[in-house]
Amino acid sequence: MSYAPTPPPPGYPAPPPPGYPGGTVGGPPANPVHLTIDYQERYSRGLGCLGAIFFIGRALLAIPAAIVLYILLIVAEILAWIGEIAVVFSGHYPKGIHSYVTGTFRLGIRVAAYIYGLTDKYPGFSISE
Repeated sequence: MSYAPTPPPPGYPAPPPPGYPGGTVGGPPANPVHLTIDYQERYSRGLGCLGAIFFIGRALLAIPAAIVLYILLIVAEILAWIGEIAVVFSGHYPKGIHSYVTGTFRLGIRVAAYIYGLTDKYPGFSISE
């Protein structure tokens, strides 16, 4: 009895060959998305007290950044849609739209890291950092 995986049904794409992204040789493929949040040696005890009860204090402090982020995310969604249309016609994602959308995601990660207490640095309002 063989325990080999069953082949995909007709009409499905074949699995990628070894050595290519998603293949099995050489370990996992390099991912173009990386997230690094540096560990601080010392954290603020005052901010720790604010965030100790279900992150309410830190969430309240982050409200201005969250409002700006919400507006930026609405614009990013529209621009990402326009970028996809540009990909259909030109085969390239516009660099300006890419910079805006990735910057907005970075701001979202900074706001979340602040609320969850991973950093004491206020996230700010800039999408370029």
